[in-house]
Amino acid sequence: MADHTKQDEGERRVAIVSGSTGKPISNSRRRFLSNAGMFSAGLVGSTLLAACSDGDSNVAVAQDNNDQGNDDPRDAVSDAAVLQFALNLEYLEAEYYLRAVNNGMGLQDDTISGMDGGMSPGTVIGPRTTSVDFMSEGLIGRYAAEIASDELDHVQFLRTGLQGAGGLIARPAINLRASFDAAATVALQNADAINSDTTALFDPYGSPLAFLIGAFIFEDVGVSAYKGGARFLSNPDFLEAAAGILSVEGYHAGLVRTVLTARAEDGATVTFPLRDSDGNDAGTTDPIPLYTVITAISDARDLVDGDTDLDQGIGDSDSTVDIYGTDVDATNIVPTDDSGITFSRTPAQVHNVVYLNPNAVSQGGFFPEGTRIPAMPSLTTSGGSAPMGGDDTSMDDPDSDTDTMEEASNS
Repeated sequence: MADHTKQDEGERRVAIVSGSTGKPISNSRRRFLSNAGMFSAGLVGSTLLAACSDGDSNVAVAQDNNDQGNDDPRDAVSDAAVLQFALNLEYLEAEYYLRAVNNGMGLQDDTISGMDGGMSPGTVIGPRTTSVDFMSEGLIGRYAAEIASDELDHVQFLRTGLQGAGGLIARPAINLRASFDAAATVALQNADAINSDTTALFDPYGSPLAFLIGAFIFEDVGVSAYKGGARFLSNPDFLEAAAGILSVEGYHAGLVRTVLTARAEDGATVTFPLRDSDGNDAGTTDPIPLYTVITAISDARDLVDGDTDLDQGIGDSDSTVDIYGTDVDATNIVPTDDSGITFSRTPAQVHNVVYLNPNAVSQGGFFPEGTRIPAMPSLTTSGGSAPMGGDDTSMDDPDSDTDTMEEASNS
């Protein structure tokens, strides 16, 4: 799309997000992605098999066909691991949508537990204890209710499949409050809409439009995650089911992008409350055009998920498509490549986005204690070239900028 022009990587501003607080811990301009290493399919296929263990009652090991001795990535990643990966994301989406339409209440007890004797459900911090007020825009509320029902169905379906395989995982800890503030801060700083020492606040339940912006953050990631994960499935029934869920997520994403485009065409703007470096009230941003906000979110996702420009916003009023050499005015409801195919994210890239971090970490952002994939724990790690420091977002190198910035955030 003609609208999708990225600024030079060296000029982007990145905020690393703390796994313990969900808040940005870096406000400096850095070139994080120039040498970021992502888990390619080959890397997953050749190195992660060792992460599987059959000593845990909750671990479903790789399928029998994983001994074929070829380079098929499915040889190293079990179907159970893929379904556990998907269930973590469905828990996140279900909690977001259900709480938006159900008086701030999310999944019930019968849909958050793991296998008998297994892990306990994690705590969910919601945006607020009330639903979104959809009275002024009832149709968006009806959309939200339908999506909430679909996401609940996805959780129940995946839980049933994993329970039969002995790999049912409980809901992980989820943060839907500080994580949205952090995501907004990363996006707006990267777009130079706010200063590097300023934090933005974002309540996704503050209005129907805010709800749609929050949904945009999730839905595109879900589509790319299912498409990227499908290649690892060996059971054709699971693959067909995953394709069905992918199509539903595609409908959701297209709906969200369509309504956002319509609102942007009507001239909608968004204003964000601000806090200074000491956490004090710093006023609000000037009204920011909705097109600009969505582009900033897309660019921020691109910033953390690797050095390849994959993500796309919804364009703007000047977007065009090339049809037989002629530019024709168009929208960007469906983000595709030159072959009209939606792009994929690896599990590591998906974790980069949901952890709000370009580095190799195992928790942060929307999952403050990480995701749960006992069938293959290595799949819970995001991509990147930064060395691992346990479950902390900081690097082991005491001289690194990351350590310095995390220390500063805690002072």
